[in-house]
Amino acid sequence: MKEIVFVSAGMFAMGSIAHAQSSVTLYGSIDNGVAYSSNVQGKSLYQATQGIGLGDRWGLRGREDLGNGLRAIFTIESGFSSLSGAQLQGGRLFGRQAYVGLNQQQLGTLTLGRQYDSVVEYVSVLASSKQYADQLGAHVGDNDNMFNSLRINNAVKYASPDIAGFAFGGMYAFSNQASGNGGTGFSNNSAFSVGASYVNGPLKVATAFLQLNHPSSGNTNGSNTGGAIAGDYNTLNTNIFYTQPVAKQTVVGAGANYRFANLTVGTVFSDVLLDYNDSTSIRLMNYEANASYQVTSALVAELVYTFTDGTADGGASYGNFATGRHPRWQQVTAGASYALSKKTSLYMLGAYQLACGDAKRAAISSSGGETAMNHRSQIEVTSGIIVKF
Repeated sequence: MKEIVFVSAGMFAMGSIAHAQSSVTLYGSIDNGVAYSSNVQGKSLYQATQGIGLGDRWGLRGREDLGNGLRAIFTIESGFSSLSGAQLQGGRLFGRQAYVGLNQQQLGTLTLGRQYDSVVEYVSVLASSKQYADQLGAHVGDNDNMFNSLRINNAVKYASPDIAGFAFGGMYAFSNQASGNGGTGFSNNSAFSVGASYVNGPLKVATAFLQLNHPSSGNTNGSNTGGAIAGDYNTLNTNIFYTQPVAKQTVVGAGANYRFANLTVGTVFSDVLLDYNDSTSIRLMNYEANASYQVTSALVAELVYTFTDGTADGGASYGNFATGRHPRWQQVTAGASYALSKKTSLYMLGAYQLACGDAKRAAISSSGGETAMNHRSQIEVTSGIIVKF
């Protein structure tokens, strides 16, 4: 990372000079590779890929010391495709993060802007999708947002300091809409979340809750495209659960992992409820077991198993992905990464997903384009190189 330090001085009434130190850090990562996917629109797909092992990004992170331990902070972070140079996250300049706030070591951090929710902040760090499997480790369609497919606009967020290993926080995101006709108003495309974590040596545990109110109204031509969720629901082409307009989405998540010397084992659970505008619903219970082993100082091997158990409540809510009320999915993901240096690594990942029960299609999150159509299984194998800066 490259750091530029600025020093500013202010003159005060008594003639003294106070110096406040500021810094801005440039950071990012580039990830390119190749992949094979089966059953993409019913056919095999060989493709160049970007951002599978770690999403391509660049960002600026800054702080200014205000005195008495208080700091002003900001982060702006842009996602891009290193294959085409195009901006990601719906073409936003800073679509990954864009916020400003205040931090005080004893009191915590208050930030405002486009940010991550509490499920992402506290629980997803224990899931394979955020540790090593990235997109291939996401639960089917990333239905619980553990992979952070959705970012939250208009958010005010608080994060506590570390208190003997405990930390907690919460967020509220405004709809930014006045009351009007057709269900518009304060709760039309708003969100809130809370979370907590505990770390004690090799043990890490966390839990969180997220609620999105009328998030589909943020889709293109929706009734509130300037709300908490703006356009993300209709850009996630591998999320088979968003094809019907969503009235409310709730996520309850929890996870834990433990490190035994070179072996780290963990588990993650999430309970997702999607209530659709047509008064139908789908409930998804995600169960994940993951393990990673440090073979050498440079080589890490990973293995993940995920089971998703669904219960649908009639109608069009499940017609896109199931033939009945009880769709299920199983997925095994395996991989390895090799560090060439502190900032450069090679990786290989493979995933096999099987649609079971009443589920009629598989949907690996990074398969590229439309999911497995009416095929009940899907495979993806990918390899690449990641360079951080």
